[in-house]
Formats: sequence, structure tokens, C-alpha cells
Amino acid sequence: MFSLFRQKEQHSLLKSEAVSVVRQVRSVAQRAVEHTSALGALFSAEVKEYASVQVCRLAMVAAACVLLLGAYLLLCALLVVVLLVWMPLAWALGCVFLLNLAVAVCLLLLVKYTAGKKLAPATVEELKNDWQCLKLLCKENKEH
Repeated sequence: MFSLFRQKEQHSLLKSEAVSVVRQVRSVAQRAVEHTSALGALFSAEVKEYASVQVCRLAMVAAACVLLLGAYLLLCALLVVVLLVWMPLAWALGCVFLLNLAVAVCLLLLVKYTAGKKLAPATVEELKNDWQCLKLLCKENKEH
């Protein structure tokens, strides 16, 4: 008879522990969803800010390119005319070509070695912090 009470008692304890575990899992899942949605909002805000700055920069670069193209062509024509005083037309055009090629190579090398702004640095930092917290939590769970 006592064994029947013990079994009911153990069953009741197991049931209450299971309910407790389910509540904890539900709570953790709810917090994870809230945290993920907050990270999503942060990322969305950063992407919008990044995109607006980049679109503005692109418009300014396009306008500058149109204006510089005309100035550049006039400068090259002026340089050829000045060089015609000292050398024939073919040599003058060749010198202007080589000068343009050297400047273009230098500019491409500068573009290659200059780093741009990273996308969503705050979100990446938050994800790194979350990863560290998860590692600590797993370590603590293994110890218990």
C-alpha cells in the first residue's frame, strides 16, 4: 500500500518537474524570440542608414563623374596641343595615353587597398556577445 502512495507521489513529482521544465523552456523560447526580434530591428535600422548614405554617395559620385569627364577631355586636348610645340602629333598622343594609363593604375591600386565601412557593426557585436553568453551558459550547464 505504501508503494502505491510512493508511486503516486513520484508520479506527481515527475509531473510537476515536467511542468516546471516546460515553463522554463517556454520562457527561454519567448526571451529568445524577443531578443531575435530586437536584433532584427537593430539590423534593419542599420541597413536603412547604410543604404541611405550609400545612395547619396552614389548620386554624388555620378554627378562628379559627369562633370569630370568634360574637364578631363578638355585637359587631355590642352595637353596634346602643348606637347605639339615640342613633338609630332603621334608622340604627343602617346605621352598623354601613357600618363592616363599610369594615373588609372594608381587609382585602381588605391581603390583596392582602401577599406570601406562595414555593414551592421552593432548587430555583429551583439551577435558576438550573444555567442559568448551561450558558451558560458553551456559551460555552466555542463558543470551542474
